[in-house]
Amino acid sequence: MGKVYLVGAGSGDPELMTLKGKRFLERADVVLYDRLVHPLLLHLTPPQAEFIYCGKLPKSHTLRQAEINRLLVRYAQEGKQVVRLKGGDPAIFGRVAEEIHELEQHGIDYEVVPGITAASAASTYAGFSLTQRGESGRVTLATAHRQRDELLEDFAPLVQGGTLCFYMGVENLRVIGAKLQEQGVPCDMPVAILEWATWGRQRVRTGTIATIADQLEQDPFEHPAMIVVGEVIRQRKSSSWFEGLPSFGVRRLLVSRKPLTWEELTRHTSEGADVWNLQVGEERDRRFDEISVRYMKEHSFPSVIFTEEGLEEAYRAWMEEHQMDGVPSPSPREPRMV
Repeated sequence: MGKVYLVGAGSGDPELMTLKGKRFLERADVVLYDRLVHPLLLHLTPPQAEFIYCGKLPKSHTLRQAEINRLLVRYAQEGKQVVRLKGGDPAIFGRVAEEIHELEQHGIDYEVVPGITAASAASTYAGFSLTQRGESGRVTLATAHRQRDELLEDFAPLVQGGTLCFYMGVENLRVIGAKLQEQGVPCDMPVAILEWATWGRQRVRTGTIATIADQLEQDPFEHPAMIVVGEVIRQRKSSSWFEGLPSFGVRRLLVSRKPLTWEELTRHTSEGADVWNLQVGEERDRRFDEISVRYMKEHSFPSVIFTEEGLEEAYRAWMEEHQMDGVPSPSPREPRMV
């Protein structure tokens, strides 16, 4: 009998995963990973590890939860070391209780590895803390991904002297603002919307509960986006320490023959860049082909870096083979570097 590790990957930035989570990835036979997990983390796995994508969008699931549960049980019964890699912390809106229940029903050993949850990471990378002496003495984590008539039945009092963090459901932003105002929250109460927090593509929009929905109509934010309500948002300056990193906002496609090392990859992310490693040529790790196709279709990387001479032809061949004609060509180009 194998074992299942339910691991929190942290919120976006691949270096936010714990050392324990990294250790389990390094010896995994199978990894079932979510959409909000940075796929660079898969570079930590052994060469023989199998990858299974469990990505979920608000109205589109690659795998249903019942199927994920079934796969966890199946691979463990085959004697494999299974990592269920989840974004943020698996125990905060991560449905980890359902997976634990399924494993226990089948007598399968498991461990849970906490991760840095989105509220904590997002606010820190956006330049404000969730608590502050004299302003916020408590933090409430809630899901906005609910039926409209279920929203905010008793959340309004938690904003007074506290900070309210909504996971998911940014499409309900206007309803949230209206409900809070109906329940007596001042219309000038600060709100922050944090999109793709801790990634090099992070965006932050601040306003009030009376104005923020109109602001986002002019420039919509996409999922994933965190909604934070509270006076602590006034701590944010025009930009955060993260947004001030030298490569913040730069999207780099690192083209190589073999997988880049963890140190080579995080050299870019630690400077704020949004990166992906595209492997081309016969020596590439072909497990990453499917991941690269999906990831490059979802996210653009206009800055292409060839890590060595003579990769241009292999790059074009890979793009043609995988019908990636809609993906930007390597121009403009930064100097060759790793």
